[in-house]
Amino acid sequence: MKIARSLMILLGLALAACGGAAAETETDTTPVAVQDDPEPEPVVEAEDPEDVHIEGDHIVIDRHINFESDSDVILGDSGELLDHIALLLSQHSGDIAHLRIVGHTDAAGGHDHNQDLSERRAAAVAAALQERGVTATLDHAGAGETEPLCEEDTDECHARNRRVEFIIVAE
Repeated sequence: MKIARSLMILLGLALAACGGAAAETETDTTPVAVQDDPEPEPVVEAEDPEDVHIEGDHIVIDRHINFESDSDVILGDSGELLDHIALLLSQHSGDIAHLRIVGHTDAAGGHDHNQDLSERRAAAVAAALQERGVTATLDHAGAGETEPLCEEDTDECHARNRRVEFIIVAE
């Protein structure tokens, strides 16, 4: 029994020695999965508001910014439009660093009064855009009634002439 036990121990030691040596000389050929870098998520650019567009060197708005009669106070119904203009400017901040805001009036009232009113309205629009976080350089001017879009003495024509214009200034 002693001999059998001794043989078993020697056999175990011999196998362990062979296994250890084999482990040192063998190379692991198991394929390893390589994880690729994940694809970056595509950048989805926000769409411009539907009622505000860039056309050449102008920002064109589909509606008017409304003011109290004979005043530079912007009516609340123009808030959404001003929000959209500010959004467009923020989305195109790399392209639009400087914007000139020009106020226009109809022909009612005297020239000096209309000039002053158009300047104050342009300044009010610039201030409203700055309050909405616009960082572009904004300057403003008034044209009074000197640049009418139409000349008829109708309510529709007067309404068309009362407007705010946005001109992109090239740097």
